[in-house]
Amino acid sequence: MKSYELLPTEENLIDFFVKDAIKRNKDIANFYKILQCQEQQSAIAIDGRWGSGKTFFVHQTKMIISAFNSSCNMKDDLRKQIISKLSKFNVDQNTETSIISVYYDAWENDNDTEPILSLIYEITKQLSVDFSLSDKSIVDLASVIIEMISGKNVKKIKDVLTSEDPFTKLKIQKNIEDKIKQFLTDLLRERANRLVIFIDELDRCNPRFAVQLLEQVKHYLIDERITFVFSVNLNQLQHTIKHYYGTEFDACRYLDRFFDLRIALPPADINGFYEELGFSSIHYVDEIMKRIINMYNFELREITKFYLQVKTAIFKPIQNSKNYNFIFSEGEGRMIIIVYIVPLLIGLKIVDVSQYDDFVNGKDVTPLIKLLNSDRDKCILRGMLGGNEDFDKGAEKKKIVSPEQVIKRLYEAIFVNTYEREHSIILGKYEFSKESKIMAIRTASILSDYADLI
Repeated sequence: MKSYELLPTEENLIDFFVKDAIKRNKDIANFYKILQCQEQQSAIAIDGRWGSGKTFFVHQTKMIISAFNSSCNMKDDLRKQIISKLSKFNVDQNTETSIISVYYDAWENDNDTEPILSLIYEITKQLSVDFSLSDKSIVDLASVIIEMISGKNVKKIKDVLTSEDPFTKLKIQKNIEDKIKQFLTDLLRERANRLVIFIDELDRCNPRFAVQLLEQVKHYLIDERITFVFSVNLNQLQHTIKHYYGTEFDACRYLDRFFDLRIALPPADINGFYEELGFSSIHYVDEIMKRIINMYNFELREITKFYLQVKTAIFKPIQNSKNYNFIFSEGEGRMIIIVYIVPLLIGLKIVDVSQYDDFVNGKDVTPLIKLLNSDRDKCILRGMLGGNEDFDKGAEKKKIVSPEQVIKRLYEAIFVNTYEREHSIILGKYEFSKESKIMAIRTASILSDYADLI
């Protein structure tokens, strides 16, 4: 099964930046200018919902920082390509900076007992690779500091292990703070005028680790040449802080101690993202998917997950018109289920399992009413009217019904009616039976014959 998730691999980062597929290059360029303007120690929060593309954003910003630093181990053709793309956003192509940066995934490291030492490990490891860090005093000092972290193979940085019990040795050192400060001073002296540390996924960490990392960063990493960039969901991070300090704790003001700037991540260009994923105008189901995405305000990660599941679940019916007609030759009621109900079930499962349960158990028709709101849908609903019914008040000798009434009939035919007496229900030219609900749930689960898992 093909994966549509846009992981921050080097290939994807470069591809999306070159194409500017989601129109965020301008935002990245402006954020880079903000980083260039920092003159004191600072901490910036990039705020966005989970799945909104924060990780992609900071990785691409890191890529730009490296492109403008000739000491970075980046291929010249890639460097020129990146810099040229920024010229349209008034970023001087001839500006040579000595900013260096590292990326730290807090969630990946939240099992470490000492967050600050885990961070120093990543700083040393990444700069050794990206900038050929070879100064013996810096590497030795970093090795002394980080050796107390269990499970870290420091030999990859510097083979300086001489103590049989480095954990105990370092725990008794009383000048650990001085060593950390000296490490930063030595690291930045004549190598960079600023170190940008990107800290990602802090809001996903266990509360103890998140709080300790914030407080240790503020306590230990004190240098006017350091800028921290936290890519977080601030709302979720506040919940994390309250979980640690108590529900009555003022987490918002607590975070103000750490963040000098709070920047909301601008929305991506959704149409460009649709095009990148492969949305088509050929199949109406793609339009239905877009509506569901808008109904529930899906973020980029949710869109990719949703798109993959729907396309997989109903691949065979919609892959070409011949098969599409063949599948629905058994009854047009199946068409309604494939095009409308299955995508809605998959979307509800992503949004909220309780909403999904209410919907499939016949307790809540609201999602279907919200979905069927276009003129084209009204035409389909018209096909479910009785012979003496109409939507238009001007129709002579017709019983006037609303689209909502017909949608409720459709919903009840699939999810409410128990079919104890009748074998099926006919709504105009559409037929539904006790198998309709089973078919809808099975298809949405990607376990039906309509799915394609290759």
